[in-house]
Parts: sequence; structure tokens; C-alpha cells
Amino acid sequence: MSRSIKQIGLISLFLMIGGCKDIRSLSNPDIPTAENFIPLKNVPTRLVHSQIVYVPIYSSIQRQLDRLNHLASILSIRNISPDDSIIISRIEYYDTNGKLLKRFIEKPFKLDKMSSKDFLVPQVDISGGSGANFIVKWETDKKVPSPLIESVMIGNFGPQGFAFSSRGKEIEAKFGQK
Repeated sequence: MSRSIKQIGLISLFLMIGGCKDIRSLSNPDIPTAENFIPLKNVPTRLVHSQIVYVPIYSSIQRQLDRLNHLASILSIRNISPDDSIIISRIEYYDTNGKLLKRFIEKPFKLDKMSSKDFLVPQVDISGGSGANFIVKWETDKKVPSPLIESVMIGNFGPQGFAFSSRGKEIEAKFGQK
């Protein structure tokens, strides 16, 4: 009887370890990465179409009167234009009190048509607080659909995982005639 229990235990352990090979990591070559987020050497001089977008994220949420749950947050920028690239010229991360915490890019980047780029605020980074946010500015020299800019927050309460998203809100826009 004890030999059967040991065999079942070994088989279970083997299956658990073997099953871990299916877990995808960020370095997995089968998962596409954002190759179409390219630094620009020369920014076009006539950018006639642009937006500044406010994107709320939640580094922490209150789950009880005296307890916070810390979350990982992802800023996702998706160029939904099927024909044209856009330029991302500003990605700034602010805390609950409006203090600039980090600039995610130092120079403009081109985001190709139908491409996306994500930026991570890890769960251990609680500097933003519950009212953290991003400011994103995008520009182009053509009239294109506005990109989809949103945040995704991921966390857990004990063994139960959860995720939710929040869409960006335009705070400034410039739309030319081109």
C-alpha cells in the first residue's frame, strides 16, 4: 500500500514539474514582442494630428479599512490604424499627488500600423498609489484613428486572481486638415 502511495506521489510530482514547461515567460520566443516600436532619428516637422491622453492606473486598491492590495499595472498603446504609423512622443508616470515619477521614453518613437506597445509598472512598485496615472502624447502628419490607450491592472486576493482595465481620456487634441 505505501509503495502505491509513493508511486502516485512520484507520478503527481512528475506531472506537476512537466506541466510547468507550458507556462509562458516574457522571454519565450513563441510570444511576439513589440518590434514595431522604433526610436526616431528625425521627427517630421509638420505633425498636424495629435492628442494628449490621461490614463488612470491603480498601483494599490483598498480591500478593507486598513488593508491595501498592491497591483501590477500595464499601460497598453495600440495603433489601430490599418494604414499609417503614429509617433509616441511622451509617456510620463505620475503619482496620486501629481508628482512626476518616471518618463518611460526620452525621445519620440514610431509605432507602426496595427502595432502595440506595453509598459509595465511592477506590483512591487507602489510609489504611484491608488491615484497613479500616465500622460501619453501621440502625433502624426496624417489624419488617423486615435490609438486605443488603456491600462490593465492585475492582482490577487489570496489564491483568487483578478484583472480589470481602464481607458484613457483625451485631455488635449489638435486635429489638422491634412
